[in-house]
Amino acid sequence: MIQILLVDDQKLIRQGLKALLELDPDIQVVGSVSNGESAIEQVEALKPDIVLIDVRMPGMDGVTATQIISQRFPNTKVIILSGYDDKEYLADALRSGAKGYLLKDTPAEELISVIQAVYKGYSQIGPGLLEKINSIIPALHKNNSVPISPQTTAFKTLKLEVERQLKNFEPKTLPEVVRLAVEQKAVIELLAYINSVLQSNQDNLAALYLAGTLSFQTEQEDRTQAWQYLKLGLCEGIKQKLSREDILLFYFEGVKHNASEAFSWLTRIDTPWNNESGLFFLLNEASRLFGTTSRQYRTLLVLLQIRAMRSFSDECAALNGKLEFLERSLENANSLKI
Repeated sequence: MIQILLVDDQKLIRQGLKALLELDPDIQVVGSVSNGESAIEQVEALKPDIVLIDVRMPGMDGVTATQIISQRFPNTKVIILSGYDDKEYLADALRSGAKGYLLKDTPAEELISVIQAVYKGYSQIGPGLLEKINSIIPALHKNNSVPISPQTTAFKTLKLEVERQLKNFEPKTLPEVVRLAVEQKAVIELLAYINSVLQSNQDNLAALYLAGTLSFQTEQEDRTQAWQYLKLGLCEGIKQKLSREDILLFYFEGVKHNASEAFSWLTRIDTPWNNESGLFFLLNEASRLFGTTSRQYRTLLVLLQIRAMRSFSDECAALNGKLEFLERSLENANSLKI
């Protein structure tokens, strides 16, 4: 069963497409939305096989949404279904990662055939568009080594993804944003934007992580600011009561650059690792990073032993109290018999 998400700002078109597509017993329309932002949310939630998306829509356009979906959800393939056949739209669609481009007047049988082909891993272009592709191929293969301009579609796409992350802290996908910024040579531009966000929102976890991580990607010799961002992010994560796994995002980034400094963040008394299970994690980290003969490992081992002795002492004290109670009970019982 091929699961499909429909994305078009016109409800009638979505309803018509749904009716046509579901005539095929092997196709199921699992969702229907009217803009790019909702499309990304639904792809994450529904994980469809195919997204059929329009180009021009209010808010986030289809090309931008296609690029984000292609980058974040590689198992979902995008087919652009457009009313426009000009070269600019076609070029943008191919650059964004679309696996197919069809016009809205494509017959239903052909549309279903293209969906099936794309589902199997093929790329499909509608009739009459092949000549246009041949004329834009040189543009698609231009050298990409020039640093990206803040005005380009790629940077706008990246910025939109960052804006989404700033609203919803997602530790698992933030490193991918950094990778894309480096790949697209957009570190400086993106860092400037993140810094402007932090001026008015200093406790935004996504901004702190991106600012720290991107700062390490620059050629600046002074890394103080980068360290401050990551450390502040970790402290803010503790303050906001994030899970230990999410807080470790900042720690693991710091470890890449200075293991000793980053490790010291976790050994403070106010961290979630100041307990027995946390100490075992720290002990394993100290062994991994510094070895079992290191000062960090030996200190933690002694601390763990002290805690174990204290726990044993507490158990003995509790047991002693119970024994004393039992002795008194036996004495009382014996006195009653007499």
